Amino acid sequence: MNFEELVKSRHSAMNFIENEQMTEEDFKNIFELTKTAPSAYNLQFTNYLVITDKEKKEKVKELSYNQYKIHTASGVVIVMGNKNSIERPDVEKIYGPLKMLKMMDEVDYETTINTIKSYSDGLKDKQGALDMELSLNAGLHAMLFMLSAKHYGFDTCPMHVHNVDELRETFNIPNHLEPIMMITIGKSVEKVRARGYRKPVGEFVNFNGY
Repeated sequence: MNFEELVKSRHSAMNFIENEQMTEEDFKNIFELTKTAPSAYNLQFTNYLVITDKEKKEKVKELSYNQYKIHTASGVVIVMGNKNSIERPDVEKIYGPLKMLKMMDEVDYETTINTIKSYSDGLKDKQGALDMELSLNAGLHAMLFMLSAKHYGFDTCPMHVHNVDELRETFNIPNHLEPIMMITIGKSVEKVRARGYRKPVGEFVNFNGY
């Protein structure tokens, strides 16, 4: 399908066909497209925890007020912001290879590293700024994940993450990863589903001011 058809066919699944299995290869194909999402300074803030084990999915269901679609989904994907992405060791993992391959010279490399340090310091100095940046970048990534999933024939539903502390303990999620949202994925039980009302463009878009 073309891009217009892809966007219009994607909707939030209300429930999934139970026992439809997804393989690691299915997820890898989706993530190969997802990883092209933009991020500030190409720091790639978003990490994912993919849960397909049935018993572990049931634990997520318990922590999510027993929402049934978690039970029927082929997998649950926890979308997380990586706080370490703005730290120098992680920054060097992104830009070091570019310098080594001479795609950046030493001056450009040091200038970029110093610019990112200023950006990082600013996020740390302003209360809530880092959380906002993680959410913004994870949101961009998550939307592309859902479109990529649809491209490969899978349906999704974005959901809130509940009981984060218990989730973190259950799955040993390190402190530098912040769960932001989760996405259930599988094959929707619905063949055709009417899309909910959307405002006309003129109601939410202004040009050149208000």
